[in-house]
Amino acid sequence: MEHAMDTVPEDVAPKLENKFSSVLKPSANTVVKCLKCDKVYIFPADKDDCMAHLYLEHRLVIADVEDIALLEDYLQYWEKEFHSHEFEQYCTTMFLGQLPDGTYARNEKYYLLCDILPQDYELRKRLREERLKTALERHHFELTDRNFSKECHFCRTVIKGLRADYLDHLFDKHFLLVGKPEKMVYVDELLDQLEANLNQLICLYCEKVFKDRTTLKEHMRKKGHKRINPNRREYDKYFLINYNRVPAPATRKQQHQKRRQPTGSVSADMENMDFDKHFARPDSEGEHDSDWSDWAGDGEPHSLKCLYCPHLGDHFAGLKQHMIDAHSLDFDVATSALNFYQRVKVVNYIRRQLCMRRSVSCDIQFDDLDLLTEHMAQESHCGIGERSSCDKPELIFPYMENDGLLCVLDDSTGDEPDTDVVRIISEDSLAQVNKDADLLSLKNFKI
Repeated sequence: MEHAMDTVPEDVAPKLENKFSSVLKPSANTVVKCLKCDKVYIFPADKDDCMAHLYLEHRLVIADVEDIALLEDYLQYWEKEFHSHEFEQYCTTMFLGQLPDGTYARNEKYYLLCDILPQDYELRKRLREERLKTALERHHFELTDRNFSKECHFCRTVIKGLRADYLDHLFDKHFLLVGKPEKMVYVDELLDQLEANLNQLICLYCEKVFKDRTTLKEHMRKKGHKRINPNRREYDKYFLINYNRVPAPATRKQQHQKRRQPTGSVSADMENMDFDKHFARPDSEGEHDSDWSDWAGDGEPHSLKCLYCPHLGDHFAGLKQHMIDAHSLDFDVATSALNFYQRVKVVNYIRRQLCMRRSVSCDIQFDDLDLLTEHMAQESHCGIGERSSCDKPELIFPYMENDGLLCVLDDSTGDEPDTDVVRIISEDSLAQVNKDADLLSLKNFKI
């Protein structure tokens, strides 16, 4: 087996930076030309046909194609490269004992395009970043836009205001579980898709087709199918956690098997359950309703871990005092100029630095955590780092699972009104949403 070059060819290196600097946006009905011939496909509808054509006609296989963000832009980029270069210059060459149709043959040559090639790795990484950035911008808009208006598909009530109000209505009045607004993106598209399914008398969960609306409604109520199926990959784009997830090679097969689990594998207890009665609240006024477990908060954390040492505190005030006494850091003073989301990034940045055994302030790496702790104490490096190091989109996602400190950051006194923060005032609470960030998602894709 021959491997592709480990470095980018000199004649294409100057062009790579320019191509990466272009704006990459998700698209629909995009024209994509074959990487080697003049055949044209319309994405996303012709995606499978395009991949089959590349394999059957050109012996080209693209590794982990399902994990590539903005696949149309990825193919358009390589189409330009392969217009003037052969597959061998970028791809791993493989010799297999069969033709593309499965017929036996000796030493048939195939090509594998994968992220072992630095140029391909950087392209995939940049596309993920661009997709995440676009999703965060849309997420912020959907959380703050008060011009939303949509007629309920069930009762014809027109809901105006926030999209969260519409999702609340679906659950309160019709017991339809879609998802948490703070974890979702492209909500309008999802709602339109669900409405189209209901108009065609298709169950939202198992996607069976029924003869009339009454039968469909009774089926969804009895079977607990008033929700979307989390194992359907088509719904991944509507949940923000999926935009920052890069599946590890060792777990991809397990994830694939999990997605292929048949709908019929749901337990018998679940299938025979009267969903409304099972989840009815004691205080419901004469109608079945949920305990709202999907929407309710997880409560106050039992303990809060110090940013710089294993110390656990029961209260945020006590933890801040500990950091002053033990590490000479006044958290409120250090983050007084930051809003809530910027403080979230600071916490995740410090957690990541300590996990990687790197100094928060000078970024020097140590082989031992004790040496790092001693260095930070001697050099007074128990700070919050440079603003440029902390203010990165990926740091909005929790670095430590179930980090209780992230749940109490709103108790800090640094949230002064400024031009970068949009305040949302509702009946129950006051929330702040930064323009370049999304709300935290501490769990995997669950609805």
